[in-house]
Amino acid sequence: IVVGVYFGTVFIATISRALSHTHGVREDRNWWSKYIISFFMLFWFGIAIFFCFNAMVFGESLAGLAEVNFQLSVPLQEWVTFLNLPFTALVLILFALVLYLFTPENYLTVKQALPGAIFFSLGWIAVTKLFQIYVARYDRYNPTYLALASIIVLLTWMYLTCLFLLLGGKLNAIVRRENERARAKQAQAVPQTA
Repeated sequence: IVVGVYFGTVFIATISRALSHTHGVREDRNWWSKYIISFFMLFWFGIAIFFCFNAMVFGESLAGLAEVNFQLSVPLQEWVTFLNLPFTALVLILFALVLYLFTPENYLTVKQALPGAIFFSLGWIAVTKLFQIYVARYDRYNPTYLALASIIVLLTWMYLTCLFLLLGGKLNAIVRRENERARAKQAQAVPQTA
């Protein structure tokens, strides 16, 4: 557990360094400050991704089982099917906002971090839906091959999750730079007309 927490903290610190690099900023934080933030972000990251992944991939099945086993009178499976995507997207946007607001060395506003958070949320949902299709379609094959292929697909899913996190941060940096350029051009144009 300790080794897992350590490597998870290093992972978040690496994401933080990469996000700072996309904004063209060098990290000047103390090492202990960076790792304390990374430690808390690790648990936020773990809880958010665990919840969203299980809701997307297994939510409908678990709701159907609960509905049958507990003989619920409410249509839980229909509710989960209908509300699954909006709640997952909202949780992912909040997760990415927290990550983009607190981990890079330069500080963004919520408005500046929102485009990357939305991009991450939509990309993550698309990749997870593809993973869900894989799990639903290929569960009838040889268990040995299924286990090996599932590990490869899961690692690919993890890679794409990290890639969408970084691409969302890059999108935020590009939007921020373009807004600053537009403001600078506008400021240069105002004195000439006056």
